[in-house]
Amino acid sequence: MTAWFITFSYGCAFFLAIISHETKGQSEYIVVEKTLTDKQIKYSSGDEISFKLKGENFFRTDQIVALNDSSIEFHYNNILYREISQVNIKGHRFTGLNIYSIGTYAQVAGIGYIVIDNFNKVVVQGQDAVFEKEVWIVGGIIFLGGTILKLLNPKKVKLGGKYRIRYMNLN
Repeated sequence: MTAWFITFSYGCAFFLAIISHETKGQSEYIVVEKTLTDKQIKYSSGDEISFKLKGENFFRTDQIVALNDSSIEFHYNNILYREISQVNIKGHRFTGLNIYSIGTYAQVAGIGYIVIDNFNKVVVQGQDAVFEKEVWIVGGIIFLGGTILKLLNPKKVKLGGKYRIRYMNLN
């Protein structure tokens, strides 16, 4: 095989990994979404959600038993959507391209830049392995930028202004 074909194959596989999405076969769910964008997190029956009620200073974590058009049913209580002030989204990611996934790609790109440059020098060009300060600085800056982007990812969202919660029924 030619080097062009191998490079093209890896490029296609990387592209498909980026655009793939997780799908669920649920007919009803609630969506925490950022208004005027396509960013959303879906919760369905059986999922665990962490939320803060209006007037409280702590987060409650509970498993969703059933969903209604105006409330979430848990094991011991019903909570109206309008009573929820914040949702803790730690461990969940918005659908589509977001800050966290861009940060991950930047981290991989930073390390990949260093590895590919060293591979090119040693294997392809037949030179000795040499520590090149410029390559490590560029790769390190890309990696650090990705780490900063991952740290900027929100952990909690306040419902109201930018974010809202909606009930969706596909039946």
